Order: sequence, then structure tokens, then C-alpha cells
Amino acid sequence: MLVAWVCSAGRAQGDALRSLTAEGNRLLAEKKYDEALQKYRAAQVESPESPHLYFNIARALQAQEKYDEAIAEYRKVYSREQPRLGAWALYNIGVCQYRQAEQALAAQDYQKAMQLLEQCMDSNREAMKIAPDDEDPKYNFEQARRKWKEALDALKKQQEEQQKQQENPQQQQRQNQTKQNDGATSPTPQPEQPKPDEQKKDEPQKGDQGTSQPKEQEQPTSGTGEGQAAPQPPKIGEMSPEDVERILNSLPEQNADDMRRFLMPRGRPDYRIEKDW
Repeated sequence: MLVAWVCSAGRAQGDALRSLTAEGNRLLAEKKYDEALQKYRAAQVESPESPHLYFNIARALQAQEKYDEAIAEYRKVYSREQPRLGAWALYNIGVCQYRQAEQALAAQDYQKAMQLLEQCMDSNREAMKIAPDDEDPKYNFEQARRKWKEALDALKKQQEEQQKQQENPQQQQRQNQTKQNDGATSPTPQPEQPKPDEQKKDEPQKGDQGTSQPKEQEQPTSGTGEGQAAPQPPKIGEMSPEDVERILNSLPEQNADDMRRFLMPRGRPDYRIEKDW
């Protein structure tokens, strides 16, 4: 009698566990995640340490993008009796970490994204150790590595831009300081002043009444006053009779007679030089 009751209770418990689990799976497929979680939690009353229930609860949380909570549930899945299920849990942990890295990249938090992608690669590496024949962890591992390289390039570019933004205000400040220093030390340029000699040349002479008039050539005047040229002796042929007589009087008497014949004009007494054709 007791054995029959135990067997009957076991079958009833198993039926309730299977029913609640099946109902939760249906609601999960319909994307009714909160209702699915309620069914899975109720099923845990029947089997608190069921790795399958941990796995299903984690799936519902992952679908709601509650990645930290989902990862915590997936880590409870592994058991020696269910190694393949544990490999799937590690694979799904890598998926959660990859989605978190995408969110960090969208927020331009490249360092956090790189950390999450490293964790993602570690999770898939562990999954490959448990199930080396499974191609999905290998594929996700390569995807995470490529995404990590993209995040690294984006981080370098971000750091360069930040450095430029920090340098530009400092450079502008130095330029402004240089301009201020140049303005304080450099004298204000003055208009060029004409040299004294040039200024005298440009200024009109007194008495010119503002206009420059050519001066008439001064005629020589008689006398030997200061500033006047000495009179030149008349040339032969241009001497007047008075000039000839004066020269003759200054010569000795013998030479005077000879010179008189040579110097005395021929013809009219007002002697002119005429052309003899």
C-alpha cells in the first residue's frame, strides 16, 4: 500500500512538472515572457535543482534583455550529468555578453564593449572544450573577436579626437597670448618722414607764391664785384679800336708798330667780321 502511494505521488509530481514546463515553453514561444517565468518558477517547486528549469528561466530573462539575470541563471545549469546542456548554457552566456557589448558600442563606451567581448570569447572557448563538435560556439567566438577589433579601432579614434579637442583650446590660448605679447612689444608703425634734403627740395622757395617758375639767366654786369665773373679779354677780330689802342700802349714801342699793322681793322671803323666768299 505504501509503495503504491509513493509511486502514485511520484507520477503526479512528474506530471505537474512536465505540465508546468510545457506550459512555460508554450508561453515563451508566444513571447509571453512574464507568464512563462511564472510557470517555470511554479515548476521549480516540484524540482528545485532541475538544470532544465534553470535553463528555461534564463531563456525567458534573456528574451527580455535582462542579460545579467539571465547569465546568473545560466551559470546554475551545468552538471556532470548534463554536460551538453552546460555547453549550451555557456554558449548562451556568450550571446548575452555579445548583446551587452553591442549596447556598449552604441553608447560609444568602447572599453566596456571590449571587456564584454573578451568575456564572450572566454564563454565560447569553454563551450568548445565541452562540445568540440559544436560549430556554433566556434562561429560566435570569431564574431566576438572581429567585433573586439572594431571596438579597439573605435577606441583609438575616440582617444585621438579627445586629444585634439584638448590641444585646440591650449593652442588657441597660446596664439592669443603670442598676439597680446606682440602687440605689447611691437611699436606702432609711424608714417615715413621725408629726409631733410628731400623736404627742402619739395618745399617751394620763398617768393615763388606756391608755384615754381624757371629763373631767367642772369646777364653779366660790368665791374668786378663779389660774386661776379671776371671780364674775359676780347678775341682778335672782336676788339674795338679802343681795345687795340690800349694793348698797343702797353707794349714796347718797337713791338707796338708791328702789332698796330696786324690788329687795326680794315674797312669801316665799326669793325665787323664778315664772311668772305
